Amino acid sequence: MKKKLNIHKLAYLVILSAMVFFVINACNKEQYTQTTTEDVNITGYLEKNPDQFSLFLQILERSGTKGYLGAYGKYTMFTPNNTAVNEWLKSINKTGIDQMTPAELKDVVRFHVLADTIATTKFTDGKLAQITLYGQYLQTGVAFKGGVSSYVVNKTTTILLSNVRTGNGIIHVIDHVLVPATKTLAQSIEANDRYKIFTEALKATGFYDSLNYAQTNIPDTTRRFQTVILESDSALKAAGFNSYTELRNKLSKGNPRSHTDSLWMYVAYHISTGASYTPDIISSPSISTLVPSEIVTTKLVGTKILLNEDEFNGVIEPGVEVNRTFSNQTASNGVLHESKSFYKIKPRVPTGVFFDITDQPELKAMAAWRVPGQGFNLIANGKFIPAGIRGDRIPGQPITYAVSSLPIGASDGRSYANRDVIQFNASTNNTARNFWIEIRTPMLVKGKYKVWICYTQNQNGPLDQIGIDVGTPQEQLLPNLVDFTQSLTSSGVPTANAARSDADGLMLTNGFKRYMATTIETATDGVTKGLQPVSVNNQWSVMVGKLAGVADIKTTDRHWLRLTALRGNQTANMNIDMIHFIPIDDDQNYPRFHPTGAIFKRP
Repeated sequence: MKKKLNIHKLAYLVILSAMVFFVINACNKEQYTQTTTEDVNITGYLEKNPDQFSLFLQILERSGTKGYLGAYGKYTMFTPNNTAVNEWLKSINKTGIDQMTPAELKDVVRFHVLADTIATTKFTDGKLAQITLYGQYLQTGVAFKGGVSSYVVNKTTTILLSNVRTGNGIIHVIDHVLVPATKTLAQSIEANDRYKIFTEALKATGFYDSLNYAQTNIPDTTRRFQTVILESDSALKAAGFNSYTELRNKLSKGNPRSHTDSLWMYVAYHISTGASYTPDIISSPSISTLVPSEIVTTKLVGTKILLNEDEFNGVIEPGVEVNRTFSNQTASNGVLHESKSFYKIKPRVPTGVFFDITDQPELKAMAAWRVPGQGFNLIANGKFIPAGIRGDRIPGQPITYAVSSLPIGASDGRSYANRDVIQFNASTNNTARNFWIEIRTPMLVKGKYKVWICYTQNQNGPLDQIGIDVGTPQEQLLPNLVDFTQSLTSSGVPTANAARSDADGLMLTNGFKRYMATTIETATDGVTKGLQPVSVNNQWSVMVGKLAGVADIKTTDRHWLRLTALRGNQTANMNIDMIHFIPIDDDQNYPRFHPTGAIFKRP
């Protein structure tokens, strides 16, 4: 039965056609169209276009997969046209589909099908989120040639027509048959002459065997896929290891298969669970490794992916660069990457981390950052501006970044460290405010730390519980609640005793401390004076360091600190300046801080 188009639909089609014509002729970038077909299923569409897909239909029929692709469901099929199938047959020395077994052809189909509808709008520069029915991931990206951009799959296959919607899924027409990886990670490494030294290390430590399983035979399902970042022979030689023997003699204590042996840990440090392609590496601040509680940190600087380039207390520890030319190598059970230089576990000891929470890359890029008297909203387009801050919902009232406008030398108790502070809205009964806020910490070396929340007292402040990595296996809830209405006098030290020599010890005993430098302190240069008065009415007490408790950090990494409101009225807010993570046996009172950024050590 023919369907009639009403005048409105006809007008819409005319306008749409004109727009498409304009876009296509306005630039040379390839446009990816969405096509809708009246066919009820994928196979129906292929049958209506035999000039393009008759050979792939033969593959479906001989493999016995035509039925389920014609049934109800949600599928995405990357469909090679007849030219692509002919080229593939020629490459494997076949002249027809009938020369392949149904089982072989079934694997071909399964590698081209995903059990979900994935349009190009969901493509990323990396692996697709959904795995193929074959059990391997597909990589997608965009290639530019002759001024024209095209979607590519697995680096070599171009999408000729995208987003053809059928009754049970989406078809993307491609110009090559996709071929799955057949070698395991271990086989792929051994087959490459670049990695002879690392191959020997794999075999000596036993990791060759664990990286050599076919997916279906892997005893540990958590390692169905693994990622290896390894050094080439040339990179190891540049580090002074001209052979495996030299590497073993330097790292091994005698038994490379022992989990306490440095050679075993070196290899384990280069392996992580899951299939992580470079976009996955970039999107995460760290990669877990097979060494318990040891991670590799990641950072994107320009176009460079850097591993273990970390900053501790303002000092940058140089890392190593990922060699993108030899990365994203898919194996049957994971993915390989290469680093340009030798790297191993970094020996570190816990050290104090004094985190000014305004030290966020996105804020530092703003012209108003730490400009006296200026501030701005931390919410833009419904999201937090800094990636290092998040909440349970976006508040209706702005979360603000504020900068002190007081001149240096003023005796006001609210002269923040580095002159700035962030004001968060928090409440238990106002849906326009946050129930909780999370802040990403700087790198913390595994160990035990006393956690201090440093804030400026507010009579309308909330009562908060502090948690570390909430919702993860490493979740910790710290025992002491932080009441933002409290000043330093809540420690039991009255204003009259604020200048006494024992005042700091008394405050510390009750879980409080000064964190701003006072007017009686000097910096290490003996010149710079602190701003916070020892005792001027009650102003001395408004800049508060409150002990939330001891956090047992199990993994050297950046962590999420959560502040959850347990009490807060309709106008509650908390003005947070710094968070201190101080090893439990270190001095908890010092260093102290100055609005100019100067640091005061214990006199």
